[in-house]
Amino acid sequence: MTIPEATRPEALVSRLFEKSCILLHDSLTALESSDEEFFQQSSLHAIQILLSLRFVLDISRDDAFSMSLYETYTAISASLIRGRKNKDKELLHKIYLALDELREAWQTFSKTPT
Repeated sequence: MTIPEATRPEALVSRLFEKSCILLHDSLTALESSDEEFFQQSSLHAIQILLSLRFVLDISRDDAFSMSLYETYTAISASLIRGRKNKDKELLHKIYLALDELREAWQTFSKTPT
């Protein structure tokens, strides 16, 4: 990946989703091994990434795509917060799958010529 490609917003979003997937995978592993501190840290970091991505969306124009992303990121963040609080492995795994799907979509989108 060249420097200009790496700084395209789509590529940056893709990388942030990649990081959130890694963090959520790590938090599930920590939960399995009863590493409470690492579970809390990695799951919180994943939440912070999602909320940050939601925050940078330009919803002022009220376009359908941005609003859809905002609602999607909000729902996933709320579910992640609930899964973290309840230490719900099944819910956290479902969220991981959703994040991975978003990562793949952004990765595909970032490779589309502008």
